Amino acid sequence: MTASDSFEGHDPLGLILIILAALVIVPTLAVYGFSTLARQGIRHSGTRVVLRGFAALAAGAAVAVYAWGVVQLALMVGPEQSSACQDAVGGARAASIDRYEGSYLPLQLNCHVPDDGMYSADVIPGYVNPGALGLVLTAAVLAVSSGLAPERRTGGINSAKEASG
Repeated sequence: MTASDSFEGHDPLGLILIILAALVIVPTLAVYGFSTLARQGIRHSGTRVVLRGFAALAAGAAVAVYAWGVVQLALMVGPEQSSACQDAVGGARAASIDRYEGSYLPLQLNCHVPDDGMYSADVIPGYVNPGALGLVLTAAVLAVSSGLAPERRTGGINSAKEASG
């Protein structure tokens, strides 16, 4: 294993599968979230429905942000990867880099220098990991809250018909 091999830190098939999965998951969650909110309108839907719709949108956004980081990582090949690692470890230790190690959680590329440890290369935008984490936590809180919220309607088409009939 040498530092000049491309994708040494991350499996290229794994990166491609994550990107392909995100291409399906993000639009699915977006359509579900928006259709849930639009079915009767936010003002006329119960609290559970609104929370569930926003949970789906937050989850979709989390997947999209994470996938964007994966795309940035997948574009780092050969010379770009080596250059990022050299910048991370500094000029004096750049020649000593012996391998790359990838991490999916948090998403990052690490460069190993013998007897000096691991250095994280700045190949993933700084907002990706905290942004994805924040959106995942938001989605989880909204999803749990939708399960705990009381089911009540604040109006809508059906309740207007019942009141007039």
